[in-house]
Amino acid sequence: MSDEEDRLLHSVAMQNAQSILLARQRAEQALLSAHSGLEDKTRELDFSLSMMRATLEASRDGILVTDDNARVTGFNQQYMRMWGIPEELMAPHDHERLLSFVGPQVEGMQSFLDRVHEIYRTSPAESFDLVKLRDGRIYERSSKMQFVEGRHVGRVWVFRDITEQRRAEDALQKKARVLELLNKTGTILTAKLDVRMLAQAVIDAATEISGAKVGAFFYSTAAHRDKGFSLQAVAGMAMEDFDTCGLPRSGALFDLTLSGAPLIHLDDMQKDPRHEALTPTETGARKPAVIRSYLAVPVASGSAEVIGGLFFGHPDTGVFDERAERLVTGIAAQAGVSIDNARLYEVARQAAEEREKLLDSERAARSEAEHMSRMKDEFLAMLAHELRNPLAPLRNSVEILRRGSAGSLELEETRAIMDRQIAHMTRLVDDLLDVNRISRGKLDLRLEKISLADALRSAVETSRPLIAGRHHSFEAVLPDDSVLVDADLVRLSQAFTNLLNNAAKYTPDGGSVALRAVADAQGVTVSVEDTGIGIPEHLGNRIFDMFVQGEAGHPSMPQPQGGLGIGLTLVRKIVEMHGGRIRAESRGDCPGSRFVVWLPVSQAAQVSPAADTDRSPAPALATGTSFESRRILVTDDNKDAAFTLASLLGMMGHEVRTAHDGAEAIAMVASFSPEIIFLDIGMPHMDGYEACRRIRRLAQAPAPVIVALTGWGQADDKRKAREAGFDHHVTKPVDAAQLEELVGSNF
Repeated sequence: MSDEEDRLLHSVAMQNAQSILLARQRAEQALLSAHSGLEDKTRELDFSLSMMRATLEASRDGILVTDDNARVTGFNQQYMRMWGIPEELMAPHDHERLLSFVGPQVEGMQSFLDRVHEIYRTSPAESFDLVKLRDGRIYERSSKMQFVEGRHVGRVWVFRDITEQRRAEDALQKKARVLELLNKTGTILTAKLDVRMLAQAVIDAATEISGAKVGAFFYSTAAHRDKGFSLQAVAGMAMEDFDTCGLPRSGALFDLTLSGAPLIHLDDMQKDPRHEALTPTETGARKPAVIRSYLAVPVASGSAEVIGGLFFGHPDTGVFDERAERLVTGIAAQAGVSIDNARLYEVARQAAEEREKLLDSERAARSEAEHMSRMKDEFLAMLAHELRNPLAPLRNSVEILRRGSAGSLELEETRAIMDRQIAHMTRLVDDLLDVNRISRGKLDLRLEKISLADALRSAVETSRPLIAGRHHSFEAVLPDDSVLVDADLVRLSQAFTNLLNNAAKYTPDGGSVALRAVADAQGVTVSVEDTGIGIPEHLGNRIFDMFVQGEAGHPSMPQPQGGLGIGLTLVRKIVEMHGGRIRAESRGDCPGSRFVVWLPVSQAAQVSPAADTDRSPAPALATGTSFESRRILVTDDNKDAAFTLASLLGMMGHEVRTAHDGAEAIAMVASFSPEIIFLDIGMPHMDGYEACRRIRRLAQAPAPVIVALTGWGQADDKRKAREAGFDHHVTKPVDAAQLEELVGSNF
């Protein structure tokens, strides 16, 4: 190789060496610079990590950082302290292992674990929920996904203890609720005056405010003091469950409160010697609940009278505190005042109602009295009218007889007039007596199994003259004789006679009257129809009342129809006494009225003999076939009555003497020895009963037949006559045919 080449190569090698040296120097410088920068970055990173660690440790929240594989990449000491995790448990950096440690501390552990697994599975950007621990603490748990340079690197879990915050919030809410309840209860206590409503409002509010599980309000009104205290309202249970709720309703503790003792507070009632435990036999089939915490306070009125008590219970011990004591004591005091006011209001209200009732009763009584006074005046006027009507023809007839100038036909007509008018007056008196008996409950029935047809035939025969006298057409549809009723033949005939007579009277001449009877298995319906003036609408409900009559002045019936307005009253009473019913209605198909009577049928199979229409006891004398003169003594303090009866008996061919008092009758019996004695009952000085007894003591042989002749014809009058020794009882005026049959009998 030439020197030139050698120099050239040497020059190139030197240049290359210099270049390499420079490059190395630059590299070393760059390396030194990079190392210095790395140290700076490392220091910065260490500083940042220290700051981050300091920040994590300074946080009051527990923080846990995990990657997507549930590996723990970071945490702070607060997290360990909050869950009580030991240091060695954090070393494996396994979140599942941590969950198995903290899970049992949580209420609803499985739900807690399921939620963590769900978050890992669904990867929400954020999550938030509350975790309640078994020891009462409450954690607020949140998680958030973490990203570095846009790449998901894991999740940060943050646990914040909000126990105190929640307690403060709960306390605030409870205080607000207490204030709300106190305000609501106060409003009710001041606004309501119903004791039951007040009691329920008080026990509901006091039970909730005190924290009790169950509450009861026992109460006693002054009007029921002798019955003790009764359960008025309950809270936390149904009223029917009180006996099994565990609260006492008797015993020393219960009585202590209601006797006026101050508030009783027991942290454990079961340990108090005054407590008497309820047994299942006392409460029913269910075992009574156990009450531990017990609170009771009396409720007193404004006059310090104990009117009730509030009782509270809870199955846990030590539930009630001083605050509960103060609140329920205040509520009890306010309740006492309010209930006292309600009681006073109730007394005032009842007094007002009673006063109003008394005023209404007074007004009604005054109105009724005025009505009865008007009816009395109307009745007396009607009675005077009805009695004067027959008196006029009787007086005229007497004058005709006095003059003695009438022919035989006139005398016969005069006799017939007098007979009709006396019969009319007798019916009036009989109706009055019947009404009097009904009003006093003295109307007796002689019930027998009779054919209803017999009663209806009797009524038809009695009413036929009046129907014929009005020129009415008459139709009668009677039931078969086999239709039997348990009835008094005379009284039932009387009822239907009155209906037929009314139909005839209130139907214009030439009308029609019908009686129809229809029977079935249960009863028989009898209707009396007419084509008369009908029933005025305003009398529809009063037609059966005493003294009510159809109105005069109807175009077709301008004249009053007579009577006392008591006939339909008698009909209704007689029908009802037979177990039947009656209604009145206007006929819809034509003018007129319809009275419908329903009577129950008898189950008997045969008809009893018809009852004797004579209401007096049947004479114990057999009817003779030949006349025999009798010695007869007539005794009556009414001289006219004695004279006329003696004259009538004398005209019959008998020897008659008269006496006008009991003593005279006794004396004449001894001297005259009468066979028959007629004795008036209502005589002065000595009545007929005493006179009869004294005559019987004379022991004459043969003993005279003594007949009571009186205006008193009730059952009790007949009984007293029999007891005094009378053989017969005849009511005035006596029928001449009955008189003739009686004295003409053989004995």
